[in-house]
Amino acid sequence: MKKLKMPLLISFMLFLSSGVIAQGTESMSASDRATKLTDWMTKNLNLTTDQIPKVSDINAKYAGMNEQLKSSTDTKDQKMATMKNNDAAKDAELKGILTNSQYQTYETKKAEMKKEMKQKMKSKEG
Repeated sequence: MKKLKMPLLISFMLFLSSGVIAQGTESMSASDRATKLTDWMTKNLNLTTDQIPKVSDINAKYAGMNEQLKSSTDTKDQKMATMKNNDAAKDAELKGILTNSQYQTYETKKAEMKKEMKQKMKSKEG
């Protein structure tokens, strides 16, 4: 059972850290996922024209890093640890660009997506 959960968990972490917002984007390139996430953040966080290119650069950077991680020879545990570190570093960079209100909204939406993914994983197990 635990072996079945690890691939789902890794997929979920890639989902979050790569910025996959809608279904069917798992086959998109890292650049396309970063663009899609930036568009989503622009709309949902009301990014300013000054913030958009900065957020876009951050999203592209971490989407690329996580794309490379997919094909690495690291163990699943190593990949998971790297994804968590990447996610924390990305959030720290975003926190420096977003307003307090925008960052709070981002964290709330991220938690909602995480909860939804956990529910989907549970329903697939049952």
